[in-house]
Amino acid sequence: MAEPRFTLTITCRRPSSRAVDDFHIQPERIARTVATFVGGDAELTLTARTARLNVSDLTQLPNPKYWQQRMGEILHCLWLDVPRVRGDYQLPSPVRFDIREAEHPGEPQR
Repeated sequence: MAEPRFTLTITCRRPSSRAVDDFHIQPERIARTVATFVGGDAELTLTARTARLNVSDLTQLPNPKYWQQRMGEILHCLWLDVPRVRGDYQLPSPVRFDIREAEHPGEPQR
């Protein structure tokens, strides 16, 4: 039996921009920033209303506080307004976490 793997998705309202233009949220800049902070199969999607970080193929059950801080760092580096309170990044409410165990190839569906 294969070890469990997890996929994490964090969604929050999109923070306002601290920059005067959109240079910092170009797709290649987003991909480079996510690769720097998370690596692997992580992806950040920004829409007009939401910010969504998807991290797949995690070998341990994800710690929501750790990943909330990682997402805050990424958004801050993209010049989005993510305040810090006592050293912790505060993502805009509501913040939703979706943690799923990934299906293993070749295993029967339950």
